[in-house]
Amino acid sequence: MKKFFGRLVKFFREDLSEVVGAYFDGEKIFIAHLTDNFETATVDADSAEIAHIAEKISFVCRQRNWKINAVGFCLRENDAVTYRTEIKNIPAKEIPNFVQTWATAQAGNDAASAFTMIDAEIWMETLPQKKFAEIRDAFQNCGMNLRAMSLMPTDVLEKVEPISKAEFIADVVRQRTSPNFFAGQTEFDFGKISAAMVAVFFMAIIINSAGLYADYRAAVDESDAAKISVENLRDDLALKKDIDADAGELTRLNKIAAAKNPNPTKLNLPLNLGKVTADGIRPVKIRVDEKIFSIEGIANNPAAIKNYLGRVKNSVAKNARLENSDENDDGEIIFTIRTAT
Repeated sequence: MKKFFGRLVKFFREDLSEVVGAYFDGEKIFIAHLTDNFETATVDADSAEIAHIAEKISFVCRQRNWKINAVGFCLRENDAVTYRTEIKNIPAKEIPNFVQTWATAQAGNDAASAFTMIDAEIWMETLPQKKFAEIRDAFQNCGMNLRAMSLMPTDVLEKVEPISKAEFIADVVRQRTSPNFFAGQTEFDFGKISAAMVAVFFMAIIINSAGLYADYRAAVDESDAAKISVENLRDDLALKKDIDADAGELTRLNKIAAAKNPNPTKLNLPLNLGKVTADGIRPVKIRVDEKIFSIEGIANNPAAIKNYLGRVKNSVAKNARLENSDENDDGEIIFTIRTAT
């Protein structure tokens, strides 16, 4: 039964197998499309108005047949205010009030806010409700389901390309992570839920009608019950015993099958990530703990790092990201790949 309800919940959740993320740097719009593959698009913006930006994003997605049922929009640094600090001696139930007090001080009484806890630190961000509603409505008017709106943490990924910010917010949607100004919204597909409710309603009508007909037939059968012979009654009893026996055997087999159903286990991290690759990747340090997986290494060229990052995403976690890369005096590139596990 638990497995059945798990599948039912999964069915009614929003389909996040295809996610779109977008970022506007003031001149160009960068769009990332996440599926099993990774696709990008860049278009010029004729205006900085959010309505125009949303229309451009919608047009590109429709032109390329990208679904827009799960979209994220990465804010610029001047669109929202962020603050990250260590938090102590504040009960968990009082943290939302703490965040709202900070947001009010930054954006006024009419402030939208979001926060997330990272170990002992809290990361908060805020922007005026008017700005929040303007962006949300612009995407909604273009038929897009905006599932995330957030500012990229510059202290996590420095000196990244604009397209990486579009990929960042798309991954926020897929992983359902925060801070995210839409994190409190439901993750269920109301279209599927509505259709299911209509189906249940009509099924109830059919069952009720069948019940009335069954009552009528029962009254007719009751009037003929006195005519049933003793031999027929014996046959009915024998048939009932057979049915009961079959039902008991089915119950027993179901219990055995349920007891043998293996519990899912966490996949082990691939050992070959620590080996030197043919294209010149030399891992020098791998760190694994309860929440973080990181690899430090040396490469000969950026292309090799990109290929290696792809391997990490495929074998460890899709949310792996290149945290930093610097060239040393020997012309080699020292890089770090980091992911939350």
